[in-house]
Amino acid sequence: MELGTKEYYLDAFKHVLMTNLIISESQSLSSTYSYYEDQIGKITTINEEVKKLYSCNLQKAFDEIKHEVIGSPED
Repeated sequence: MELGTKEYYLDAFKHVLMTNLIISESQSLSSTYSYYEDQIGKITTINEEVKKLYSCNLQKAFDEIKHEVIGSPED
């Protein structure tokens, strides 16, 4: 999985959810989102257009994982 793809971020969110099942101090999806958002901003080897693409993929993954975990009002 390549850094910056939606699949990369989905895997990261799923990892957090699975880890939360076995550790006593859990991490929220929101804090994970913020962490990756900060990391994208700190990358110096890519231009702003690519950073926007990474951020868009992060947002899509976040929305998808929330939908998988919580569902939506229509579900």
